[in-house]
Amino acid sequence: MSTAVATPAGTEALFRAQPDRARAARLRQSINDVLVTDLRAYVAAAAQQLPHSAAAAAETVDGLDVTRKLNPLLFTLHWQLNTGLRSQQPGAVSAALGRLARAGADDDCYGDRFQVETMNWDVVDAEAANFFTGVDGPRSDRGEFVEVAPVSDEELTTGRAWVSQALATLRELDSELHDEFHELVSRLRLVHGSVIRGATSSRCWGMNYLRFPDAGAESAEPMNYFLDHLVHESSHLMLHAIMSADPLLQNPFEARHSAPIRKDARPLYGIYHATFVLSRISRVLSRHAKADPRAVTKAIRDESVARFHKGYATIIEHAELTEAGRTILTSCRELVEAEL
Repeated sequence: MSTAVATPAGTEALFRAQPDRARAARLRQSINDVLVTDLRAYVAAAAQQLPHSAAAAAETVDGLDVTRKLNPLLFTLHWQLNTGLRSQQPGAVSAALGRLARAGADDDCYGDRFQVETMNWDVVDAEAANFFTGVDGPRSDRGEFVEVAPVSDEELTTGRAWVSQALATLRELDSELHDEFHELVSRLRLVHGSVIRGATSSRCWGMNYLRFPDAGAESAEPMNYFLDHLVHESSHLMLHAIMSADPLLQNPFEARHSAPIRKDARPLYGIYHATFVLSRISRVLSRHAKADPRAVTKAIRDESVARFHKGYATIIEHAELTEAGRTILTSCRELVEAEL
């Protein structure tokens, strides 16, 4: 977003990898404050050419309660208004204003209750697809684009049960991370697809996309799969929020390096994200392996720990970190080491 988030009181508590529900709630409200401030500015700018559409959209923006979890749709419309104004595309601006007004009229501005759903190719899904296939989107070994599609009704029912079981297990293993998840995530969309397992974007902040487990080994271990990926995608949201208060990296996009998760080379921004995420996955899967000490569970834990160390080493060698960036990276290592 265009305006920096105000740093919550106590930077020591803010810049760390350890999960913290209270911090998540403060950051979420700060993110919402920035969203509303930006939307007011964008709507005012659009009013110069589209006064009637802007007036209807302004009613929605003025009525937003920033203490609540906002519908990820609002972040998508924020993105589209920004890009439409910058590129001087009145049609795109008009469509975003109309959708913003409609969200207010339909009382569809909030995501207080966590929902598990699938794609319906609404404006959020369309923008997510643009993100997936963009310049920095993931690619297969052969350079293939991400493809995503809705799951069936039967698969959605099964997926909802798996997510519920995984979140119940997460509550037992790491109650603070479980509570943080519910502070940040409004919606989870289960999809069929290729190339990616899950995805999160600031273009639809509060939304996680997660691929339905493929037939075979993964679907035989849904608890491991969903524990891993629910923590993974929600942790991206947490780091997006933290990075709105401090960039953490001074050279985020200057070069690409071998990544700990994705097969394609990634800028240090992506590798830092992966390292942060893997520290939390390693913590949860280490605890899960102690509760369920089967070989398959231990193997998944060991893979996450090894990937964390790969990302950590890359950041240490190549990144120019801010003070906050160094503090968080240290806390990531401590998070992993505490469970060994």
